Amino acid sequence: MDTFLENYWSLYMDFLRDFASLTFGGFSLVYFCHLPSYVLRNPVLLNDLENESYINIMKRKASSSKDIQEMFQIFTEKHRVAPFKKDGKVVITVDKLLRFPKSNNHQQFSSQDTVILTNGTSKKNQKINRSTKPKNKTQLINTAVIKIKKRNNPSIIKNMSIYYLGDFSINVETQIKQVQQQARKILSQKENHPPLYQKPAFQKWLQLTIASVITYIEITNRLLKKVSISCFVVSTTHSFINRILAVVGSTQGIPTICMQHGIISSELGYIPKIATVDAVYGQFEKDWYQNLGVDPTALEIVGHPRFDQIYSPAKVDQPTFIKKLGLRKYRKTIMIAVRGKEDINQWRKFIQVLNNKQKCNIIIKNYPSSQPHPLTKEFTNVYAIKGYTIYDIFPHVDAVITYSSTVGLEAMLSERVVFILDKNFKGKTGYFQNLQPLIQQDPLVLAEQVIAFLTKTSYRNYAEKKRSQFLSYAYPSNKRSFDRLKQLIKRLTN
Repeated sequence: MDTFLENYWSLYMDFLRDFASLTFGGFSLVYFCHLPSYVLRNPVLLNDLENESYINIMKRKASSSKDIQEMFQIFTEKHRVAPFKKDGKVVITVDKLLRFPKSNNHQQFSSQDTVILTNGTSKKNQKINRSTKPKNKTQLINTAVIKIKKRNNPSIIKNMSIYYLGDFSINVETQIKQVQQQARKILSQKENHPPLYQKPAFQKWLQLTIASVITYIEITNRLLKKVSISCFVVSTTHSFINRILAVVGSTQGIPTICMQHGIISSELGYIPKIATVDAVYGQFEKDWYQNLGVDPTALEIVGHPRFDQIYSPAKVDQPTFIKKLGLRKYRKTIMIAVRGKEDINQWRKFIQVLNNKQKCNIIIKNYPSSQPHPLTKEFTNVYAIKGYTIYDIFPHVDAVITYSSTVGLEAMLSERVVFILDKNFKGKTGYFQNLQPLIQQDPLVLAEQVIAFLTKTSYRNYAEKKRSQFLSYAYPSNKRSFDRLKQLIKRLTN
């Protein structure tokens, strides 16, 4: 384990132990306080974690990320009772990470036994307690008045009942103040360990998080009393709300299925595992989680419903596609997926080498921005996507080149050969390593690989074989994910 990961997980271990005594409703609240969300947004702290001497101020030293998973498994098992057959609704929690296809959710789930749960409040309850809004941040920390997040609009789910978490809110101000006072007492006793605890920004984050966690524990308790539930389906358990739904639900024998919202490229976004069952993409994830000590029965290869789009016919024909983007009709076409200006010099070098030897149409999919990427202005043969989605684009390109992104998996499922511009990053899992030599850190070498693919039949056959071999491990089933998910729900609820 490298220096950063050792410090990162050791800090998390200390945090869990140092604040374990903060409890509410029988739960140690710190397990719901998602420390990584604070750490990963703090550049100064991230820089400190790169320092080899940082570990010396820790009480506990993590030997691997497995240590954190073990701590959370002890916590979740403490609150889990065996799932039992229960008449109730399957609850699908809709948020920005769920990413179920909008067009056919209502066709896949029965409105009789499935309901939608989302944040915000229903229209009839939007005008509540405006006078209780805090006037400033200090008042928010002291009084712990929680503003329920903006109402989502899952209207794409036809004929299904929709529940809003905000409709179950209840005043828990007194209880929150008591726990916040306990937190201040702990902070006052940790003056020299670690320095993070004395940072005003951290203390404010902790107090606000405590308030939010207690509020949503009570919201979940009220939800479970008013709605008969047989199973939760969530997008991720790194969301503290989903984590609360999963753990509080498990105290009543209600299982939770956690979908996988993207490839496990970095371990930082996927540890710890919390849900009853994680619905993973393939054998890679099953092996990876089992190496962390996760019971294999808590893992199921389901894939993801958004990938079921590969079974749908192309939405746009090739002549229309070429005309709208302004492509050269008789040239080969590739798509490059980039993340803003990240690694822009690497991508520039890649395009330059490609253009010197094999000029082709290059379409750049820029994430997360919808604006054309700067490189579309530097090269005459580089084009913006003009509103097309990746599933509109895949049928009309010869290959896809991307960073270590879920786009790579999606392209391979859509029968496109994929090349990866690789690099080192925190918590790297090596997800695409089996694609060698189609994965390269040097953009010049990667460009030569793509040129060989575009010009040599033997290399095209070789690259296609690599794609098939990769998918046999990473996404082994060709059965629709919606069908596999429904089978898993049936198994857990019957």
